[in-house]
Amino acid sequence: MEENNLGMVAQFKKDVRRRMLTGLLLILPVYVTYFVVKFLFGFVGGTLSPVIKKILQFYGVALPRSSLDEFIITFLGLILTFISLYFIGIFAANFVGKAIITYFENLLTKTPFVKNIYSSVKQIIHSVSLPGKQSFKRVVLVDFPKEGTKSIGFVTGATQYNNEKKFICVFIPTTPNPTTGFLIFVTENDVMDSNLSVEEAFKTLFSGGVLAPKDIIASFKTGNTHNSSQD
Repeated sequence: MEENNLGMVAQFKKDVRRRMLTGLLLILPVYVTYFVVKFLFGFVGGTLSPVIKKILQFYGVALPRSSLDEFIITFLGLILTFISLYFIGIFAANFVGKAIITYFENLLTKTPFVKNIYSSVKQIIHSVSLPGKQSFKRVVLVDFPKEGTKSIGFVTGATQYNNEKKFICVFIPTTPNPTTGFLIFVTENDVMDSNLSVEEAFKTLFSGGVLAPKDIIASFKTGNTHNSSQD
């Protein structure tokens, strides 16, 4: 009888843990999404909120006193930000706008210290946002941190060593925060192309392997394998 009671208690504890874990997995994505959206809303909308408050003061309108008033101001700031970006895009597309932007860009690129920051940020933004230019070209598997262990990597570009040997740039993200990681330079023969899409790879990294595909197929490039066998 005592053993049955102990078994029931153990089973009850197991069920409680499983249900709590299930609830956590359901709530956590919603929780994180809420805070990300809230942050972006406050950041983008809050950029022009002071401008709207100054305009209200100029016309003698009372400043917001409640959280609802603040929300309305932030929402108006969000709309005004998008409208401003739209007209800036139109301005940058015409001849006069291009000439002014070129002038200020030349000014920034000739300013010590500032030119390094501006050029780096511009290159990163362009590589990520321009259509037809994918930042992560391929998802590969590479031996990292030691031979025999496979890590997910993203091919981001190519370079040459001493103007002779060709290397590819592979970014290996950390988990569960793939915004940091390691950049390594390897030859094509050192990586294996996988059947993972960029989205599937990021799902795997974010979840720490919980959402990893059931079957990852990886193989060396045919051309590289053939060349290496000839060598």
